[in-house]
Amino acid sequence: MSAAVGRDAVVVTGIGLRCAAGVGLGALDRALRDGRTCRVAARSGLPVTWVAAAPDPKPLAEFPDDRKAWLAMQALDDALLDAKLDPVDTDRRTAVFLGTGLSSVTPAELADDVYPHIRGDRFDRISLGSDTSPRHASPSRHMPARVTMAVARRVGATGPVGTSSSACAASAQAIAEGVWTLRRGDADVALVGGHDSMIHPLGLLSFVVLGALAGDACRPFDRQRDGFMIGEGAAILVLERAQHAAARRATVLARVLGAGTSVDAWNATAPHPQGLGAQRAMEAALRDADLVPGDIDYLNAHATGTPVGDIAEASAVLRVFGSDLPVSSIKGAVGHTIAAAGAVEAAACVAALRGGYLPGTVGLRDPDPACGLHLLTAPVCSAPAVVMSNSFGFGGQNASLVIARA
Repeated sequence: MSAAVGRDAVVVTGIGLRCAAGVGLGALDRALRDGRTCRVAARSGLPVTWVAAAPDPKPLAEFPDDRKAWLAMQALDDALLDAKLDPVDTDRRTAVFLGTGLSSVTPAELADDVYPHIRGDRFDRISLGSDTSPRHASPSRHMPARVTMAVARRVGATGPVGTSSSACAASAQAIAEGVWTLRRGDADVALVGGHDSMIHPLGLLSFVVLGALAGDACRPFDRQRDGFMIGEGAAILVLERAQHAAARRATVLARVLGAGTSVDAWNATAPHPQGLGAQRAMEAALRDADLVPGDIDYLNAHATGTPVGDIAEASAVLRVFGSDLPVSSIKGAVGHTIAAAGAVEAAACVAALRGGYLPGTVGLRDPDPACGLHLLTAPVCSAPAVVMSNSFGFGGQNASLVIARA
């Protein structure tokens, strides 16, 4: 098939996952097979009906009040266990690449770092800037790399290590960095993925202000779509050079054949209307995998259910693949997990490849004819060999992954 198969092949040997469907790849697999939406009523006091919340993670003293950090560290433990990897192996060359989103403003941070600097009815920025008390940890709480560095310490990784904060493309870009690092021979194992939680009031408020959230149900590619359902989650994939995995007799779950990234350079929140950046990312992923469009059996679309985003992606997909390729989005099932979306959906692709099916698009009832795609409204029994997964974010940041059956 592809020259990439024999060229420093990269394989997936473990997955740790927390999302609205539950804990682990099996929970996500069951939700996708059943075609159900995993949501709970939002209780934020905002005009938000539903959120896709993950099962409550175990709090960690190292990260007070930070759900996305808790989700990430538990996904890490699950991934290492799934891959049967010793958490710390000083002889193993381990890389870490994670995607993450905006920092959460937690109650502890407000109490410790913000409220003491309110003078009357005004916030005193000079007072905050001059406060160097060690117990006021606002700078460390807002470092995007802090969870990545905690993972690196946990596994004894000394590099390459990196953090992507490229909005909804972040964890797909992190996976791409892991693939390219392994191919170069700079590591034997790469822990990659992402984590995010925006279901807190300030996170929800930011998307309410943008008018990006669905009034009721998330309906990707539907004629009546009006926005997305916010979700949360974390997914960490264990990637290995194929030779390293074979030497330790690891179980291979899937192969990552290629990745492509691009930027629209167009608008801070809206994609290019014709999806030109999305097109470049998909084409780059195909080149990286040494494949042609006809080699792809299924496309997991980014499709969040927004009127502008879905049509731009559809336009790009039509130019690259035509109208016959089966396409669906899982965001109606587990919500839009923002920075974690690329990793959660890469895990969903692995589930589909291993399970012999194509996920449907939960919430899609009346396909928008303007999209012109072969849209799956329900799961389809199939045997995909190679799939592509798209992740596109604010700022026009795009990433596409090509994943193949083991």
